[in-house]
Amino acid sequence: MLIRSVAVAPERRLLGHGRALAVFALERAAAEGAHTAWLFSRRSGGFWQSLGFVPADRDELAGVLANTYQVRMFRRTGQLEREVAWRRALQAE
Repeated sequence: MLIRSVAVAPERRLLGHGRALAVFALERAAAEGAHTAWLFSRRSGGFWQSLGFVPADRDELAGVLANTYQVRMFRRTGQLEREVAWRRALQAE
């Protein structure tokens, strides 16, 4: 699974809504059989670490999810080399 974004309106931030959205996505992905969650984040590493993510190898992420729009776009624009990758194992309930 690749998480693209978790966005919360500025006036709703720091109320736990972003965490709730991320947890929902992780639980849903696990329930549907995903084994690993991946994402790119240059600025929100602390948030993702609080949800159990650890730094990952960017090239491994790009290889595992090579056909996703985000990876293809990052490669095409040269942005991939600037990205920071994160991963977290998922467990089905």
